[in-house]
Amino acid sequence: MTEYLSIIPELFLSLLHLLIIRKYMKVFWGPENRNLKGCIEWGIYYVFLIINNIGSVFPPHLLLLGNVLLIFMISSATRKRSVMQRCIFSLLICTVWMLVEVIVLMILISVGFDSITLQNAGSFISKMCMLLLSVIISHWIKDNHYSEIPLLYFLSILLIPISSIYVMHHIFLIAAVHSEYMIFSATASFLLLVINYVIFEVYDWISRNAELREQNRLYAQQLELCTQQAEERESLYLEIRRIRHDLKNHLSGLLGMVQTGQNSEAEKYIMQMLDVGAGDRPEEVSRSGNIVVDSLINHAYATAQKDNIQFNANVLIPASLPFESGHLAIVLGNLLENALEACRDIPNGKGFICLDISYAKGIFQLCIKNNYRAKRKKDKIGHYLTTKSDTIYHGLGLSSINHAVVNYHGQMDITDNDNIFQVIVIMYGLYTEKAG
Repeated sequence: MTEYLSIIPELFLSLLHLLIIRKYMKVFWGPENRNLKGCIEWGIYYVFLIINNIGSVFPPHLLLLGNVLLIFMISSATRKRSVMQRCIFSLLICTVWMLVEVIVLMILISVGFDSITLQNAGSFISKMCMLLLSVIISHWIKDNHYSEIPLLYFLSILLIPISSIYVMHHIFLIAAVHSEYMIFSATASFLLLVINYVIFEVYDWISRNAELREQNRLYAQQLELCTQQAEERESLYLEIRRIRHDLKNHLSGLLGMVQTGQNSEAEKYIMQMLDVGAGDRPEEVSRSGNIVVDSLINHAYATAQKDNIQFNANVLIPASLPFESGHLAIVLGNLLENALEACRDIPNGKGFICLDISYAKGIFQLCIKNNYRAKRKKDKIGHYLTTKSDTIYHGLGLSSINHAVVNYHGQMDITDNDNIFQVIVIMYGLYTEKAG
C-alpha cells in the first residue's frame, strides 16, 4: 500500500511539469491550437515523465533528448511556428530547466540534506523555480510577433544551450568527485542560467529586428505606390488642363464648320480628337474602382507590354475591400514584380502572366501564374531565393506576402512544376469586419 501511495507525488510532479511547459509556450507563443494530435502527444509526454520519475529507466542523455523531441513535437502540433522557432524553444527550455535543477541540487547538498530529501524535494523545488521564472517572464513580454530570422543567426543561437549542456554536465561530474568545487559549480550553474535566459532576450531582439526589416520594406512599397499614383494623377491633371485650354479653339473651329455646312469635315475633326485622346491615355485592364489594385495591375500591364510579355487579368472585386492598403500593396505588388522579373528572361515574347482576383462572401482569392526560364533556387528549409545580386533588399517578397496574409488568417500556396510558377493567396475579410 505504501508503494502505491508513493506513486501519487510522482503523478502530481509529472502533471506539474506539463503545466509549466504549457505555460512557457503560452507566454512566448500565445494560446494553443487544441486538436487530437496535440492531446495525444501531451499524453505521451506525461507517460514518459511518469516512467522516468518512478523507475529512472532513462540515462541522462536519453532523458534530455526525449524531453527535447517531445516538446518539439507538441509545439509542432499546437503552434503554427517555423522549425527554427520550435527548435530554439525546445532546446532553451530544456537547458534552462536542467540548469535550475542543478542549482537546486547544489544548494540542497551544501545545506546538508540527505539523499531521500534530495529525491523528494529537489524536483519539486526546481519546478517551482521554473514556474516562478515563467511568471516573471510573462510580465516582461507583452505581445511578441516573431519573424523568421536568418539561418546563420539561428545556428549561432543554438550553440549557447548546446554548449551549456556540455559544460554543465562536466562541471557536475567534477563537483561530485571533488567537494571543494561545490561553490564553483553552484556559481557556474547560476551564470549559465542567466546566460541562457539572456538568449531568450537576444532571440526576441533578432526577431524584432527582422520584423522592422519587413515593415521598412512595406513602407518602401507603400511610398512607391503613392508615388506612382501621384504621377498618374499629375499626368491626368495636365491632360485635363491641356484639353480645357484647347477646348475653346476646338469648339470655335467646330462651330464654324457647322455654320458653313461642312458636316463631314466636322465629323472627321471630332473623330481625330477622340483618337488623339484615346491614344494618349494608357490602356487599363483593371477597372474595379479600387485605387491600389487598379494602379498596381495597370502599371504592371503597361510594363509587360513594353517588355513584350503576355498579360491577362481578370479582376472581380468591389471598390472597397476590408484590408489595409499597405497589405494589398505587399501581396499584389510583390507577386506582380516577381512574375515580371521571371518573364523578362524568356525571349521571343513567350513569357506570360495570368492573374485572377475575386472577392465574394468575405473571401479574397488571388491566383497568379507565370512561366520562367532560370531554375528557381531554394535554401535548406525550402524558401525560394532571389535571383538578384542584391540579397539584402531583395528576396523578402514571398516572406513579406506570407506575413501580410497571416494578418487576415489567410494562407499562401505555391506550386512550381514544368517551369510554371503559380501562387494562390486567400485572405478572409470577415475577421477584419468583425473586429471593426
